[in-house]
Amino acid sequence: MYQLRESHHVSQFSGLLLGLSLSSYHVRELLFCWLYFSLLFVGVALLLLSGVLAVRAGECLTVWARTVTGLTPAVALAHAELPLKNISDARKLK
Repeated sequence: MYQLRESHHVSQFSGLLLGLSLSSYHVRELLFCWLYFSLLFVGVALLLLSGVLAVRAGECLTVWARTVTGLTPAVALAHAELPLKNISDARKLK
């Protein structure tokens, strides 16, 4: 009777190990796929985000360059008159 009980426990234990090994293979496979696709999703999201930020930075740089080039010719072409006194005789200033 004792041997029958022992073999029954052994068969239950081996069945449990077999079930865990099959499910752990599927769990490992699911975890690997989850990790792979998560990393793929994060990579694509970072790529899109960097593209959007590069376009936005380009737009800001273009606007800044237009304002700077718009102001530069106005400053370069501005006519500045300096107030100069005409001194006819330098000896009179003594």
